[in-house]
Amino acid sequence: MAHNPRMLRMAVGQSDDVDGVAAVREAIEQCREQLGGDEPRAGLLFATFDSFDPALVREVREAFPGIRLIGSSSSAEMSSVVGYREDSVTLAVFVSDTVQFTTAAATWELGGVEAAGRTAVEAACAATDATPRLCIMVADAIEGQRALESVRRALPEGAVLVGGASSGVTLGAPNPSYQACDDLVIEHGLALLVLSGPLAFSVAVGTGLRPVGPTGVVTRSVYGRIDEIDGRPATSFTAAYLDVAGPATFGNPLAISEAGASAPYHRVLLAQDRATGGLSIAGSVPVGATVQLTTATSDDIVAATADTVRRATEAFPAGATPSAALIFSCAVRKFLLGSRTAQELGEARSLLPADLPVAGMYCTGEIGPVGDALATRFLNETFVTVLLGTDG
Repeated sequence: MAHNPRMLRMAVGQSDDVDGVAAVREAIEQCREQLGGDEPRAGLLFATFDSFDPALVREVREAFPGIRLIGSSSSAEMSSVVGYREDSVTLAVFVSDTVQFTTAAATWELGGVEAAGRTAVEAACAATDATPRLCIMVADAIEGQRALESVRRALPEGAVLVGGASSGVTLGAPNPSYQACDDLVIEHGLALLVLSGPLAFSVAVGTGLRPVGPTGVVTRSVYGRIDEIDGRPATSFTAAYLDVAGPATFGNPLAISEAGASAPYHRVLLAQDRATGGLSIAGSVPVGATVQLTTATSDDIVAATADTVRRATEAFPAGATPSAALIFSCAVRKFLLGSRTAQELGEARSLLPADLPVAGMYCTGEIGPVGDALATRFLNETFVTVLLGTDG
């Protein structure tokens, strides 16, 4: 079973060597040991912003010629090999004779975000003759929601979108971030890895956040800002609980409930404009959405991790067995948990088979379905679990 390439298998390597090239080389060797001579078809590369360099991508592509690779700068990394690290390189590579892997990337410098998402999806899907089942996306955080919406619209019906927004230098600031696709390293763009064919998978998301206080309705907003709630400056709504929106209130994001949605998603409050009363956010919130402040203890956050993994396990297709797990968690969760952050991975692994390979990163915006299995949204302060295997 361990060396049956017809099944989807994932090998994982991770190193926190201070030299990025040395770290990726160590991760490559760890993957080779697990592969048992099989050649990987695709891979994911996560590295802290300060270490992310085109040389890392070249090392992986030279070690595994022809591999379809996407990558992202990250706030922290995790794996079943080393664990949780804030300054490391994590490499996950996939082997399968039945699942097909295709990649594509685009930037929004020429045609904008909408065109970038559409172009990347069309390129990745055109390179396979199988049915696309799952799309893993990494993207620049500043335009993360617009990029997600563009990709979601362009994906074939039934394909599910997951992933995370790349991290820059400072949490919550509009810093550059990196995305990689095959031999290309870009900024202000997105990269996609599409898995097509007989893929078995499940996805679950969780936060641990609990609503507090009254609800309000967004009456004026633009991308990146909520201007009014209930016809008044947005800060009038939050003032009863929050003095000034920013890092000190990252633990109190807004729960967003849209009409017809079966579950809310969350928006972190990045800052506020004292003159206008507007609240700066990552992404956008539509006019008409109902909002409510939330809170959580560190125990709540860690417990939500366990609950998310349980739900992903329960949702995995009957008759199939997970052979890999991917995790996309939020940099704000890391900020809130502090020294307890490693417990997220620990909780996840305690509920998964001991030999199941796990890889993931901490993002500045998560991508996953909320409620309805196909209703992928741009998320904040969320833990996303993706289990992978093959049908039959």
